[in-house]
Amino acid sequence: MGAMELQEPTIEINGLRFTYPGIDGHPPPGSKPLIDEFSLTLNSGDRCILVGSNGAGKTTILKILGGKHMVEPQMVRVLGRSAFHDTALTSSGHLSYLGGEWRREVAFAGFDVPIQMDVSAEKMIFGVAGIDPQRRAELIKVLDVDLSWRMHKVSDGQRRRVQICMGLLRPFKVLLLDEITVDLDVLARADLLKFLRKECEERGATIIYATHIFDGLEGVAIAYFVCCSWKVAISNAYGQDKRD
Repeated sequence: MGAMELQEPTIEINGLRFTYPGIDGHPPPGSKPLIDEFSLTLNSGDRCILVGSNGAGKTTILKILGGKHMVEPQMVRVLGRSAFHDTALTSSGHLSYLGGEWRREVAFAGFDVPIQMDVSAEKMIFGVAGIDPQRRAELIKVLDVDLSWRMHKVSDGQRRRVQICMGLLRPFKVLLLDEITVDLDVLARADLLKFLRKECEERGATIIYATHIFDGLEGVAIAYFVCCSWKVAISNAYGQDKRD
């Protein structure tokens, strides 16, 4: 049998530098980069936790990976492509981003339906076409979603469960999570993390999860911790830091 074919990394970040532009579209003169020489490589099945203080760049990194900020294509590659320039990554569902400001933008009868509108959780979840019924049922169970919930009356935690359920309906190859469990209780968070671990182990998905909540992570078998600061620190699964 011949040598095994090497798989291309699912995520490659090579010396990323990023500064938010001013009103003229260019970084203000003399401004320091928010992200400076950030590098990271992840492969199929990897789970990565992104940590850091407020303003350290966690959300910005995820948004760059999610194609929401433009950078040089050679600096950031997702599934071998530029997330900003190749919109098929997100439209196909291969790349999925769920953040704290996530809202539903799937049309009903030609109109956008915000997550706070008087509509049932069932209509929201079953309104997404082309979904595997078994996967949908599993997510509804994992997130303990009551399909009779009216979205304008539910709590923040219940609304978040519906949002997460909808965001995970399509089988992803790369999943970017930005503080999405902040409104979940301990049990709901543990069930979600268990599901995400299975996605990595059984389907080879790659997940980056930015959070400051560490409850329940002990059983997730994280491959990498990445600390965002002016310099990057990476550690393997509760191991010793390797600092640049």
